[in-house]
Amino acid sequence: MGAVAFTETLILRGLKDQRVIHVPLTVSDVNGEYAVGPDGNGFIQIPADQHYLFSDLIVETGGTDTRFQDVFLNSLATGLRITNKANLSTAGTVRQFQGAPIPIKSGSLMRLKQIT
Repeated sequence: MGAVAFTETLILRGLKDQRVIHVPLTVSDVNGEYAVGPDGNGFIQIPADQHYLFSDLIVETGGTDTRFQDVFLNSLATGLRITNKANLSTAGTVRQFQGAPIPIKSGSLMRLKQIT
């Protein structure tokens, strides 16, 4: 199958003031590649004003070659694996992190790596 790029939205929520940030991402659907933010960078800068929760990831359209995404924070593997199909906007079910958001320290750099 040929790789087909897709988009997704990372949703962060501030722990102190509950501010919600939507980060649109483009994903290449190639094994070992990283999701890219609006600035064209593969690193997603978490704001430094407060700690945040990784509260949701909505995959707008799924790729054809990759099924998962591994989460890295400050270049370290977190052990968190996102299942792309479970987070499709059309899935109609609760997505992976809606019920159990993951805390992220202020100022962290986040990366989402595609895995087949």
